Amino acid sequence: MQEFPKLFIPGPTHVPSEILEVLSTPQIGHRTPEISSLIDFIIKGIQKILYTKNHIYLVSHAATGLWEMGTKNSVQKGILHCSNGAFSSKWALSSKKNGFKTRNIEYEWGKAVKVDEIDKLLKTGQYDVLAMVHNETSTGVMSDLDAISTLLKNKYPSVVWLVDAVSSMAGIKIDVDRLGIDFLLSSTQKAWGLPAGFSVCSVSNKLIEKSKTLSNKGYFLDIEVYEKYYLKLQTPTTPSIPHMFGLKKIIELIELEGIENRWKRHIELSEHTIKWARNHGQELFPDKGCHSFTLTCLKNIQNWDIDKINEELLNKGFRMDRGYGNLKGKVFRIPHMGNIYKKDLEEYLTTIDDIICKLNY
Repeated sequence: MQEFPKLFIPGPTHVPSEILEVLSTPQIGHRTPEISSLIDFIIKGIQKILYTKNHIYLVSHAATGLWEMGTKNSVQKGILHCSNGAFSSKWALSSKKNGFKTRNIEYEWGKAVKVDEIDKLLKTGQYDVLAMVHNETSTGVMSDLDAISTLLKNKYPSVVWLVDAVSSMAGIKIDVDRLGIDFLLSSTQKAWGLPAGFSVCSVSNKLIEKSKTLSNKGYFLDIEVYEKYYLKLQTPTTPSIPHMFGLKKIIELIELEGIENRWKRHIELSEHTIKWARNHGQELFPDKGCHSFTLTCLKNIQNWDIDKINEELLNKGFRMDRGYGNLKGKVFRIPHMGNIYKKDLEEYLTTIDDIICKLNY
């Protein structure tokens, strides 16, 4: 067995050696023409992947920090959160701890965000910001961005729309400019297929202008500070340069694969996984029609001993997911994003087949 198991967890995800090697590229100065050239390449590449002309910020910390960049630079009256899983709930908690007037629409885990309740609460005029998670990693639920986009464009064009796309960006097509998303954030350890510790976000002109009207934003997450350095193709603080070289490599790989082929691959891997699960008598945890394309969350109705299967998988060189939080054992998640291709997924599922046969399931 290799020293560490191959990761089949929803993050960090598998990073192959050809990408890991790029992270050891010699360092360059963070205030040099070389870094500006690298940043220019990355920004233009991400803009293509997100179908946007918005500014792209490169951030050397977890995407959790971008939750607060989004809120600190946008909330004036109040923020409306949509919580349908662990991470959307934590984002709402972040807003409360920052002292913002916060209202939280709580959905049952497994369900997607819907427009009706959003409409009802935005109608009160008490909230100038809407925050949600596109692809809730804890439950494998993907919410419909198009329906919410239509609502905001038609009835609430001044509301700032913040979207967490941590487990969907670079794995699921998100047409930022068509949808009108003001702030789209992600980290690198999921569908981008890089190690953790780095994040990216797309920032609209509307949000940039809104930020200028707000005070008490601090320094570290202030969009006005980021703008000053963005215009120079730099970052406010010394960045994780290895991650930047890694992002350049990933962008090149996406261009080589073809962006439409990348979206198609993730959908096909999702369909393959669902078919495999149903053949074994398991069910999807998300409601019908809202399952993620980057990870499949399965309801363990066959009562498999997930801990035992995990133990057997570790012996065979794989690390599996056993469910998040209170769902542990009741569900299990199979990620198929980033650097996972059909052959990787088939190898993993075939190994599980051998184990459940051995365990007489």
